[in-house]
Amino acid sequence: MPIEFKRKVINNHGSLQVNIPIEICEYLKIRKGDTIAISLEDNRFICRKVE
Repeated sequence: MPIEFKRKVINNHGSLQVNIPIEICEYLKIRKGDTIAISLEDNRFICRKVE
């Protein structure tokens, strides 16, 4: 069963922003300055680390 986190979407100078939970960052080894790819698939927001 997938783990689910809830986050608020905030306004950041004309863009919308959501924070990635630290548990996901640690699991995917996402660090400050890394690049992520964002896609939309069947009404799902998908985010992955770009290697």
